[in-house]
Amino acid sequence: MTSNQNTPINELILLEMKKQNLSISTLAKKLDLSLNATYNTLKKSNIQTDRLTQISEILQVNFFRILAKDLNITKPINPQIEKLTTENKTLKEIISLLGGNK
Repeated sequence: MTSNQNTPINELILLEMKKQNLSISTLAKKLDLSLNATYNTLKKSNIQTDRLTQISEILQVNFFRILAKDLNITKPINPQIEKLTTENKTLKEIISLLGGNK
């Protein structure tokens, strides 16, 4: 599942539920919520992270990753990641020049 940029999370969840043919009442049971509470959760364009974690596990879709793709963050959280990425690219080029990975 991919997100259209700025698609509210509740719409992404509802689309995935439709794709999986999962009813709101079934989701409510799996979340151990009343039907009314589940409807209210899915009406909101923002959902608490613990609830989103539960829904992600039930639907087996990482909604956090989908939402993160919409973020425009170019700087890695850890500068070490950037260094290792550059080193990895260099090593792959060297291996290729030496005739490896054919």
